[in-house]
Amino acid sequence: MSDLPRRRLLAGTGTVLTGAIAGCSSSDDDESDAEENDDEPDESGSDPATTDAGSDVTAAPGSGTLLGDISVENLHDDQHTVDVMVEVDGEIEHWTTHELEADSGTALERTWSTEPGSLRVLVRLDNGEPTQITPAKWNDPACLNVYAMVDRDGELTILGDTDDGPCSDGG
Repeated sequence: MSDLPRRRLLAGTGTVLTGAIAGCSSSDDDESDAEENDDEPDESGSDPATTDAGSDVTAAPGSGTLLGDISVENLHDDQHTVDVMVEVDGEIEHWTTHELEADSGTALERTWSTEPGSLRVLVRLDNGEPTQITPAKWNDPACLNVYAMVDRDGELTILGDTDDGPCSDGG
């Protein structure tokens, strides 16, 4: 008879833990968003240097987000290397590496499409894991400027702006 409350306790704990683990297993790059919206690229964490030719990442003409300006800045006391890759409608349109001295920065030359599309930007600090930026992180705006910053602690921070540069002109 004393096993009954123990079993209930274990069953309840197992249920609560399963729910907690399931709730904590999603990330900011929630893949369900990509499945619900066919014009968003696959955010599965695949190699940023390749695209899957069979994947449906092409936006319909005139839809999607326009990528405005991209700036990279190093506020840290040490030199850092920042790689930036721009993918529009499943095609890599820009890939550069920037050696940034302490307290320096640069605005990237705009070599990517000037038309809205399905886009993602990957930024990698010092050959580490790339950080993926998609318009979904900013509620899918019509235009998005990206600002990649190495902060004073040497960590990569990504900011988005929908009002300046090409975005202030309405795209």
